[in-house]
Amino acid sequence: MPLRLEKSDRRLLLYGAAILVPVIVATMLLTSTEEEAGFPSSYVTQPGGAKGAYLLLGELGYRVERWERSPSDLPSDATGSTLVLALPLRSPSTEEKEALHLFLSRGGRILATGFNSSRFLPDAEIDFEPLVIPVGKRYEPQLVTSLTQGGAIRMSPDSYWKRSSTGYLTHYSDEGRPIVVSYRVGKGEVIWWASSMPLSNAEIAHVGNLALLLSSVGDSGNTHVYWDEYFHSDQSPLAYFGTRPIVFALLQGGFVFLALLLTYSRRNGPIYPPNEPSRLSPLEFVETLGGLYRQAKATRVALEVPYARFRLLATRQLGLKRDVPVADLARAVRNRLGYKDDSLQDLLQAIERALYDPELQESKALELAQQLSFHAQRLQNISHPQ
Repeated sequence: MPLRLEKSDRRLLLYGAAILVPVIVATMLLTSTEEEAGFPSSYVTQPGGAKGAYLLLGELGYRVERWERSPSDLPSDATGSTLVLALPLRSPSTEEKEALHLFLSRGGRILATGFNSSRFLPDAEIDFEPLVIPVGKRYEPQLVTSLTQGGAIRMSPDSYWKRSSTGYLTHYSDEGRPIVVSYRVGKGEVIWWASSMPLSNAEIAHVGNLALLLSSVGDSGNTHVYWDEYFHSDQSPLAYFGTRPIVFALLQGGFVFLALLLTYSRRNGPIYPPNEPSRLSPLEFVETLGGLYRQAKATRVALEVPYARFRLLATRQLGLKRDVPVADLARAVRNRLGYKDDSLQDLLQAIERALYDPELQESKALELAQQLSFHAQRLQNISHPQ
């Protein structure tokens, strides 16, 4: 049976679409503009591009080339080679990740930036920063190392290394959270930055940023720099579903769908009456009767009723008069029904005395009634065996 929406539901859906669609479009356009301006490719001349850093390395004597092939084609002798993974966009395959690991183990160096690089690096432990401030912030060196010779740097981190340990060397940090880290893998080394800002066209002129880049890629006389463009291109349409604007758009659409579903089900779902206990239940009758006894302070009545019922049933079954003495009743129960518990006679006599006690306490009456119920249950089992 097809789902039929009422007029109010259709109106709510239209309002939600009218609000959601412009937000998605604006988010995609703005994000597209930001990515276009901040894409660290060696071809991009916008402020966030990295063409200036690429050309500068060549002018400084580095053997630098754009790498637009698979990592599997990297040279087998990786000594003196540095691969720059500046904010790679698409994820590597298993073979490509193994090739990068092999490149490192053979003595190569990888300079990786941004959160996405965690998919490429072995043993990477990176936390994503959802709220990135686009303005660079000044960071002082954490330690005196080969990467911190240029002093303070400017960066806007989009992620943080999860923790520091003896296996990772932290060069710069943001309030204790590492943003420039290096560690060894086989004969090679990994250098990770929390952002590509230091090598961007807009920030490369900063003394500390330029020094960080040069120290990260290695010595100009002995280093061959491969600037990766392979993971910046040939992005499949399905890969776009993993980008930030598409993810946010899908999340917003999911929230709207859940809101519509909940509002529709609350107004159009089946109605069930609340499950209330019956006012005619035996327990409620007992509680009401007990309340009346307590309010009237009729303690003896509460004991007299079960006692009279016990005598009525016992004398009827034994064929005795209702006013038979307690001793004769107990004797008849013992001899004719085979009930061997001698405490029954004492209990019946105690009840007789309690019924004439003007100061009978509730606790005593309850105790006698419970004992009488116990004997009555045992007598019933004897009279009517299973």
